Amino acid sequence: MKVLSISVAAYNMEKLIRQNLDSFVSSSVRDDIEVLVINDGSTDNTAGIVAEYEKKYPGTVRLISQSNAGPGSTVNRGIENASGRYFRMVDADDWVDTGLEQYVNVLKTTDADMVVTNYTCVDDKTGQTRFVKINGLKAGVLQDFDSVCADLSLEMHSVTFRTDILQKNNIRVFNGFYTDIQYLLFPSVYVKSVMYVDCNVYMYRVSLSGQSMSVPSMQRNINMHDDMLFSIVRLYNSVKHRRPEVAEYILKKLVYISGTQLGTLLSFEPCSANKKRLFDFISRLKRECPDAYEGFSKYKTARALRFSGGLFYPVICKMHRRRLGI
Repeated sequence: MKVLSISVAAYNMEKLIRQNLDSFVSSSVRDDIEVLVINDGSTDNTAGIVAEYEKKYPGTVRLISQSNAGPGSTVNRGIENASGRYFRMVDADDWVDTGLEQYVNVLKTTDADMVVTNYTCVDDKTGQTRFVKINGLKAGVLQDFDSVCADLSLEMHSVTFRTDILQKNNIRVFNGFYTDIQYLLFPSVYVKSVMYVDCNVYMYRVSLSGQSMSVPSMQRNINMHDDMLFSIVRLYNSVKHRRPEVAEYILKKLVYISGTQLGTLLSFEPCSANKKRLFDFISRLKRECPDAYEGFSKYKTARALRFSGGLFYPVICKMHRRRLGI
């Protein structure tokens, strides 16, 4: 059995996929990993390039092609096809660092449900880097997840799950965008132990114009973000009485993405229809998850909207759009 399955989501990535794949095929780790490239209906030469690597590195690189079904579908396809003891996601426009070997060696010796590593953000335009070190965990120590998770702030780039947790519990995300949050949080209700490896693994490319977190993309896909957000509301509500510490971990992320949704709703031209959509969202959040609403209400913008009864909406909206350069 392979130690690690790495699922690579790829759509029209012919310009970047070689850098991604080259970072995995070092002779020191090749025999321990499988790289599942989920080609989501690319119309460029992504599949052809991956096929070259599949031929050159049989048993390590595997091409899985499907009709275009959305980013979330690639997560699900990767989980379904994974045969390694551990599983992690890496987007095709990102790559892994030299810490991969140290990280894989730890995976050989641990039985943690979740393994956490550091990552680096790389600005695609300037090349500047920002190292993100994980706080709240002791390096190299197997820890009880419930006792530490409330203090953790993690991203998809930092987590690895035991594959059987994902497969046995039928972890599946939506087919659209923003499902990295679901991938991060859905398995957490089954995680009992966590191990932190103090090494840099994931190199996360930012500032690409087409990324899903850009303002135009957030505006186009606001309904997908809304669906994702309320799926996390349901997850939180399902676990808050059973595992309160895990619920607190989920709640922190839920408050953050609620703030992101608020920012997107304020990025639209101020009008009565957009105002209604904004306040419908706030009312729904308050109704379905009072705990998240309480945290969300601490944002200055949310407080101003609340205390003015919506009277300041046009001014707040225009100021927010100005900050975004719209």
